[in-house]
Amino acid sequence: MKITIPAIQIDEAEGFSPAKDIFSRKDFGERLASLIVKTNDELVIALDAEWGEGKSTFVQMWKGYVSHQREQKIRTVYFDAFANDYQKDPFIALAAEVYELLKDAGQEKKKEFIAKAGAAAKSMARGAMKIAVRVGTGGLLDGSLIDGVGDDVSELLSEQVDSILEERLKSSSEDKLALKNFRKYLADFALENGDGRPIVFVIDELDRCRPDFALELIEQIKHLFSVRGITFLLVMNKKQLEESIRAKYGLVDAAKYLQKFVHLWLTLPRKSDQYDDHGVKYVRHTMLAMCDSGENILNGEAISLFEELIKYCRPSFREIERALSYFALIQNMSRTEPLRTLYQFMVAFVCFLKATKPHLIRKITHEQIGSKILLEDAGLGRVDGNNRSTYLFDLTKLVIFDMGSEEQRKAMMEAQEVFADGGFGRFPDSGVMRNVCGWLDDINRAR
Repeated sequence: MKITIPAIQIDEAEGFSPAKDIFSRKDFGERLASLIVKTNDELVIALDAEWGEGKSTFVQMWKGYVSHQREQKIRTVYFDAFANDYQKDPFIALAAEVYELLKDAGQEKKKEFIAKAGAAAKSMARGAMKIAVRVGTGGLLDGSLIDGVGDDVSELLSEQVDSILEERLKSSSEDKLALKNFRKYLADFALENGDGRPIVFVIDELDRCRPDFALELIEQIKHLFSVRGITFLLVMNKKQLEESIRAKYGLVDAAKYLQKFVHLWLTLPRKSDQYDDHGVKYVRHTMLAMCDSGENILNGEAISLFEELIKYCRPSFREIERALSYFALIQNMSRTEPLRTLYQFMVAFVCFLKATKPHLIRKITHEQIGSKILLEDAGLGRVDGNNRSTYLFDLTKLVIFDMGSEEQRKAMMEAQEVFADGGFGRFPDSGVMRNVCGWLDDINRAR
């Protein structure tokens, strides 16, 4: 059984193929496309979901679908912000993507774009230099604090401030004109090349790149690239980007700050109900990808319990992947026959905790936590006999039994809260959870 999950490979024109669109998000993708086409305006849309929820996979499928398969095709550009955040200036990186769209245009059109983009870049660079000068002179552009210093120093500072103001006034109108010309060029280009529909820039991985690069990027999108005929789809974890805003600007209202740049927020759909749970679908899809042809999963009870944990706790798909990798490690080290049922339950629970709440694993190993607090911290404190899943209810009883004293365990057996059948043995072992935690701990140390 593979330990790592094979990456999903999506061809350029593949779109929402049934084999890979396991969450049936094509309908959502079509609604998004229809929204963009029918909203004839300069639009910035944010697609929000937490890390590991499949945002990048979705937008790659969506790009292929709208560019190649949809009846009213939409021209798209994919920009990976994380892959480009080594660059100092987001403007150059985005302008390069626009230039790529000109590959079939004539040389004059390309030269015109380079000239207008270059003028805009110089204008922004001049603005950055002015800010640096203001910071370097303590913000004394108005000369209000020059009085009171020595005459020679006062005269020198006054001359410098006058020179800065003169240069600023002269270049201000030039800068405004350069930026206006660049925006007009983009709008004309979109009108000529969009076939009556907006050109869509998909900006992915915003929440993973450098905070300063991410914020400069969305600010420049708003002020320079957001023109009629171009729509931006920003793919992000909103909470993480808000943290970046607070890191740069301090205690500000980060949500309100983002509202200045984003017109519409959408959430990537994830179903979680008794009959259609995306997490369970992902487990089954991933298990097939991890298993070799004809390979059987010996410890099926562990997978069944794991699916119930996912339905109840809703971990991210990235956390599901990590948990299945831990399960594969234990599976590959096990004998050829299945583990006893008690061990299968504990393997599923420990792998789940290792992926979602690893701090609890350390507490279990060092006997620093009791069963009640463990179940509460794991999100299972409210599981009882009225829950739909008997698996989860049985798990809570087994955790209490496994971590209990000998007297408590005997009392639970006599009250038939834990039975001796089902492969548990006549008197089930104790400390099974610690043993399983130790298996994974040994692997980590070996690495």
